[in-house]
Amino acid sequence: MAALECCDLNWLEDTALPPQLPSLAQLQRAPGCQRLAARNQILLSLVAHRAFAFDLDNQGLVVRVVANFQGGGAVARPEEVIGEPVGRSSHAGIALGPHTESPYHCAVNASAGQSPAPSSLALSALWNPAAEPTRVIPLAGILDSLPATDLLALTAPAFDYTRSDCFTAGKGANGYGVSLLQFDPNGGFAFRYNSYRHTASAHAPAVVRSALARLQSAIASTEPLMCTLRQDRALLINNYRALHCREVVRDNRRVLVRLFGYSRFARPVVVQHDPLIVKG
Repeated sequence: MAALECCDLNWLEDTALPPQLPSLAQLQRAPGCQRLAARNQILLSLVAHRAFAFDLDNQGLVVRVVANFQGGGAVARPEEVIGEPVGRSSHAGIALGPHTESPYHCAVNASAGQSPAPSSLALSALWNPAAEPTRVIPLAGILDSLPATDLLALTAPAFDYTRSDCFTAGKGANGYGVSLLQFDPNGGFAFRYNSYRHTASAHAPAVVRSALARLQSAIASTEPLMCTLRQDRALLINNYRALHCREVVRDNRRVLVRLFGYSRFARPVVVQHDPLIVKG
């Protein structure tokens, strides 16, 4: 399954929409965000996934508040300096192209001391006043449309990626010589890709570059599924079998609450067991 949308959940009556976005610290402590995070954790457990955090992402916290704290949205933040570069992060308001969640070095099983990518992510909205959708692109049909030689090329360790802007300052690094696709006996396949971070390696043969170009064309021509998150809806995305993306944030009061999940097959490098924190 690429994604699961949970509807008709309870509204949180005590979270009135403010005139401006509160600070990240205020939202992290807000009862509404904590209740949404608790509900997301329950929903993850219902699909046999366990919530966790990376040590080098989100300051090692399990709960991430997704909102335009850094600028780049359709409407400038009060303190924003127009023209200054904005990082590609869930804490910015810029558009984010199709991607799976990092890290991209491995999936399912730890490799070279690095934990695998999340198996899933759970999203809910505290506020979404402009009804801005989260876009989900299932991958099975895209991969089915590619020739077998392209699929084999995507399993080659012939791709590089740049460091995620979500990582804590001074932590994380670029990656080199990784694959985009791996076959997994427990899930059919596991995919890792970021449209604005991945490129073919300098040494990649022509068959790999052609496969990447056809993959990117197929992704661009696929109509995404639209999910408009509200307090009474939650979205669970399979991080191995679906891409997700968003347009520029139009209302800076939009606040999502996100948790990562690991399936029972994931084998990370554990730093702390409760709450589960793993090495990135």
